[in-house]
Amino acid sequence: MENIDDTQSSHRGLHGFAALYFKELIRLKEDEDREAFNKLVQTILPDVEGYIANRLGTSVRNGHIPTGRYKVEEFVNALYLLAFERISEIEDEKDLPFWLFQKADELLQETIVEEEYNTRFLDNIEKFSKIEWIIMQEDYSVDSEGERTLLEEFDDPSYPKYDYQLADVFIEDPEDKWIEKLNEELGGGKMHEHIDMVLHRLPAPMKSIYDLAVNQRFSVQEISKIKGIPVEEVESYLVRTRKHIRTSLKGRYPSKNVQS
Repeated sequence: MENIDDTQSSHRGLHGFAALYFKELIRLKEDEDREAFNKLVQTILPDVEGYIANRLGTSVRNGHIPTGRYKVEEFVNALYLLAFERISEIEDEKDLPFWLFQKADELLQETIVEEEYNTRFLDNIEKFSKIEWIIMQEDYSVDSEGERTLLEEFDDPSYPKYDYQLADVFIEDPEDKWIEKLNEELGGGKMHEHIDMVLHRLPAPMKSIYDLAVNQRFSVQEISKIKGIPVEEVESYLVRTRKHIRTSLKGRYPSKNVQS
């Protein structure tokens, strides 16, 4: 099994920042100041809103929930209400970030039925032709409209956007010449689009766990608590997700011909 680097969790700036304001949140709860409480949560940890939007967008794109039926704001408001009512459950201020993500996951799970494997995609991931990849890319671009609509619900232009990079996929051999060639010839934008497209075709648990590890910088132990599954299962999801992404890249961009 690949070595998952847990030290990345120490680099989560906002997550450490959140713990500093834990006592203030407790005070606002005691003062019954719900509006100020919600604003502070949103200020110190905006990524939880992005996590909700991303998961809803994935389900819309894959046809598991209808476009327009659910709004990100509804889930965010429900999460903040839950946090306001139950923040006393948090015994250690360091637990605040992944506690919020855990509760967000529970709220989403009541609505979203996580899809099974797309067996045709996974079985043929190394065999798709250049034309088939182009068609998939076009379908991905069209289907992403539902997710963009969800993300547009946020008014703040500084709202954090995900940026998938090869360094998070090839964590053991980042200096590989083929990887360097991919980055040079295709650029970060195309790499992000490809990884995002593949993630949207993988089972929802794979994508959400990968996002928690790569975008939110949670450790496998913290993701285990968020998802309510063993650490070994989290590690397995991350290993398989990275393997599928690597396989798709090597199938679409053979080392002898990177250009697309």
